[in-house]
Amino acid sequence: MSMLAHADDDAITLLKRMDVAAKQLNYEGVFSYQAGRQMQSIRIIHRANQQGEIERLVSLNGVAREVIRNNEMMTCIYPEGKSVQPNHRPLGGGFPSDFLNRLSLASPYYRLSLGQEERIAGHHTQELKVIPVDNDRYGYLLWVDKDSDLLLQSDLVDEQGKVLETFAFSSVEMGHDIPDQSLQAQMQGNEMTWNRSEHIMNTEVSANKAKSSWQMMWIPDGFILMAQQNRLKAKNGTSIEQHVYSDGLNSISIFIEKIRAQHRHLRGGSTMGATNAYGTIINSHFVTIVGEVPAHTVEKVGNSIQFVERE
Repeated sequence: MSMLAHADDDAITLLKRMDVAAKQLNYEGVFSYQAGRQMQSIRIIHRANQQGEIERLVSLNGVAREVIRNNEMMTCIYPEGKSVQPNHRPLGGGFPSDFLNRLSLASPYYRLSLGQEERIAGHHTQELKVIPVDNDRYGYLLWVDKDSDLLLQSDLVDEQGKVLETFAFSSVEMGHDIPDQSLQAQMQGNEMTWNRSEHIMNTEVSANKAKSSWQMMWIPDGFILMAQQNRLKAKNGTSIEQHVYSDGLNSISIFIEKIRAQHRHLRGGSTMGATNAYGTIINSHFVTIVGEVPAHTVEKVGNSIQFVERE
């Protein structure tokens, strides 16, 4: 795990113990994800042994969905009649194991410190503050079980400390044997399987080879180009160029499409929970920036974009 920009030794030690617990502990429980009025409940069953990790996640409300992760292989199952969404993000963000995996990639851009003690899901926890070194991204408040080191709650917070979204266990049991049948898919339907680590590597390599007439003159520190593609809009056949940048924890997507007659489009800023968007017009193109970052970040990215004629 990468060293953080600023952290006391106790905070670094706790982060490393959290990472080990999320990977090596047997646990099962129910956690919720809340962002604004959106609320999702997910059952998670996680087992670790000599073969590595396997976990099963099941949505308990909304669209029925199930995810099986066997080490780096992910299988997402939707019920019949529903198409699988290939966004390569686990159900519930893979909380808590996938969150810690992503945090390790972004760690140089945050400073760590210990906070208060609280009771979460019947367990005594230690707060761990993950605060960005700049104001171009959000921070996190984590609560870690003092006995097992398992991450039990994660809050995404803005510069003022306002909570924008929360992952939190409502109940959890740890350290017991988990039978094979508990980790086998119970749903039948459309399936998609992919390798989590290969997807990240492949998109990064292809992105760096792609050519574009658009240049991003400013992107927050630590955000690198992860994917770049051109696709056709289904309704009118318009070509849309998309760039995706990520610091490991969060992403910024840039969409560019040529202006058409009677074409409505976002101008200025828009906010929905932790996600901010900014729309502008550059060289007869609509440009939209969307990301789980502060409003001024997407606006600054948008105002830095330039069109460059290619030979």
